[in-house]
Amino acid sequence: MQYVSMSIQLSNINKFYGPAQVLHDVSFSCNKGDTLVLLGPSGAGKSSLLRVLNLLETASNGQLAIANESFDFSNSIQEQEGLRLRRKVGMVFQQYNLWPHLTVLENLIEAPVKVAGKDKTDAKKEALEILETLQLADKADAWPMQLSGGQQQRVAIARALMMKPDILLFDEPTAALDPEITNQVVKIINQLSETGITQVVVTHEVDFARKIASHVLYLEKGRIVEHGTRDAFVNPATAQFAEYLTH
Repeated sequence: MQYVSMSIQLSNINKFYGPAQVLHDVSFSCNKGDTLVLLGPSGAGKSSLLRVLNLLETASNGQLAIANESFDFSNSIQEQEGLRLRRKVGMVFQQYNLWPHLTVLENLIEAPVKVAGKDKTDAKKEALEILETLQLADKADAWPMQLSGGQQQRVAIARALMMKPDILLFDEPTAALDPEITNQVVKIINQLSETGITQVVVTHEVDFARKIASHVLYLEKGRIVEHGTRDAFVNPATAQFAEYLTH
């Protein structure tokens, strides 16, 4: 189940909410350094699949190998296993989830200091470097509510990067952003891909997906319809994906 070059491997993942099945036998692998985009209409199961990847939700059955950890969902997963995995698999949420009572800098150093036991001075130094890279150095002492949506998005990315994750997950990172800020997010994701980090991005925006994807996974009703390289945008293998691209 575990291959060195594979950053992520899923095998026969099924997910139920009560009687409703939202993921059907989902199997795929993703190499280290890939930027995999999960595309599909609303209700396709994209966000559920993303949350399974860092154990924010557990699948009903199937296997997951990710960031050199393996999980069999036929067995119960302990909370501490999820916490350990989430140190290596970062997530940037659609709502950003920044702590409103902490400044930008405090948001960034909270987990490295309290969870990972990092020295506070070192954490601040790293945080300021990351903020500089994301063109937010002047916002270190600002409160989240003083920031625009695009700035909050970049702070959320910076906070995830502070834990030095092997894999970074994005849930609809451009959902509420205007085109100019969407282009900033494109730039950040493409810059991150050059560092060798593996990224999985949920979106329903085809233009955004085209600009960032090395690989694409297209889902409908919890089933994989198409999985391929970015060439699938030009030469889709299925009628369903071809149709989706025309929207």
